[in-house]
Amino acid sequence: MTTSQKFTFDNLYSERSEPAPVRKVEHAEYDFAVAYPAPETLPMYGLIQALQAKVDSDADQVAREMAYYPHVLGSPELREYTSEKLKKDRDIDVDADGIVLTAGSGESIALLIQAITDPGDVVLTEQFVYGGTLNQLRKFKADVVGAPIDDQGLIPEALEDTIKRLTAEGRKPKWLYTIPEHQNPTGSTLPESRRREILEICHRYGMPVMEDECYVDLRFDGETQPAFRALDDSGIVMYAASFSKLIAPGLRMGYFVASKDLTERALSFKHGSGPNQFAAYAITGFLRENLDKHRNTFNPGLKTKSEAMQRGLEDHFSSSGATWSKPQGGCYAWLTMPEGKNISAIRDEVFAGGVGYLAGVNFAPNGDGQNMARLCFAFESPEKNYDGIALLAQLFRKHGVM
Repeated sequence: MTTSQKFTFDNLYSERSEPAPVRKVEHAEYDFAVAYPAPETLPMYGLIQALQAKVDSDADQVAREMAYYPHVLGSPELREYTSEKLKKDRDIDVDADGIVLTAGSGESIALLIQAITDPGDVVLTEQFVYGGTLNQLRKFKADVVGAPIDDQGLIPEALEDTIKRLTAEGRKPKWLYTIPEHQNPTGSTLPESRRREILEICHRYGMPVMEDECYVDLRFDGETQPAFRALDDSGIVMYAASFSKLIAPGLRMGYFVASKDLTERALSFKHGSGPNQFAAYAITGFLRENLDKHRNTFNPGLKTKSEAMQRGLEDHFSSSGATWSKPQGGCYAWLTMPEGKNISAIRDEVFAGGVGYLAGVNFAPNGDGQNMARLCFAFESPEKNYDGIALLAQLFRKHGVM
C-alpha cells in the first residue's frame, strides 16, 4: 500500500530518547582532534596471521565456536590471556571468570554506570575528563562534578574538600571515575602516593572508584604506577580497560573487572551475547606471541611523535603565556592558553584553516575549559605534529588569541 501521507513518530518517542544525528567525520590537514593512532602503526598482518594460525590449529573447534553466539562473558581464551596479562603487567589477581569482555571499554563503562547510578546521583571525575564517559554519565542523568587537578592528576586534599562541600549542599557524591595513567585529555599520570590517599578518602566516605586504564600500555617514559585495583582488592575498585589503543580501535574489544555481585548487576543491562569471537581469536593469538615486541615498536614511535609536538609548542607558544602538559605516554597533550583566551569559540575557524583540535569545554563537567584544548600527537607523523603546531600558532594570532 502506498500513500502520500507520511507516517510520523512525533507523539510516540520514549521519554528517554533524544535525537542523535549521524554526523560525517571530517579531518583537518593537521588532525590533532582524533583519538586514535595512525593506521600504519596497526599490526594488520600480525592479526591476520594469528587468525590463520588459530584456524589451522583447530578448524573444527573454530567452526563449532563460530556457529554459536559467544559466551556472555566473552571468549574464554581471551579472558584467560587477559587474566595472565593483568597479573603480569598490573599485579591484578583475577581469574578468567572474573573478567567480562565487552565491545570496547565504552560498553564496560556504560554497564557499570547503569548498575550503580540513578538519575540525580552525584558522580565525581577529574576536572577535565574523557568526553565519551562524560556524555554517558549525562545520558544516564548523573550530576557530574569535576574535582580539581594539577599536572599530576587528582589532588587528594581538593578531592576531599569537594566531597565535603557537596555533602554539605545535600549532594553527597556516590562514586568516582578516573583515568589515572596518561589521562584523557590532560595526559597526566597519578602518582602512587596520591592513589593511596584517594583510596583512603574513598573508603572514608563509602565511595567506590571506577578506574579506566585504556592507555596503560602506551608508556614511553617514566614508570608505570600501581593500579588502584592492585592497591586495593576489597571490591571498592571497578576496573575497565581496552585493547583498542594497544592494537586497533576497530576491533572493539574492552573488558571490566568488578566484584561478583556488581558484575551480575552490570550484566543485567547487557543485551545479547559476548563480543566478536573472531576478533577475540586475533587478539589472543597476536598478543600471546607479540605483546612485548609490539609495545617496544609502537611506544618509541609514540615518543618520537610526542617530542615533535613538544618542540613545536616550545618553539611557537613559549612566548604566548601558554602552558602545556608533557605526557609520559598515551596519545594527548593538553594546551592551556592564558585566561580570557577563548579558543573554543574559534575552533571551527581554525579547523577550516587546517588544524583540528578538541576544545576544553568538551571535557569539562563544570563548564570551564574555554581556553584549553586537547591535542592528539599519536595520529600524525612527527613532521606533521611539528608543522601543525606552527600553523596553529599562526591561526591563533590571526584570530586574536595570541
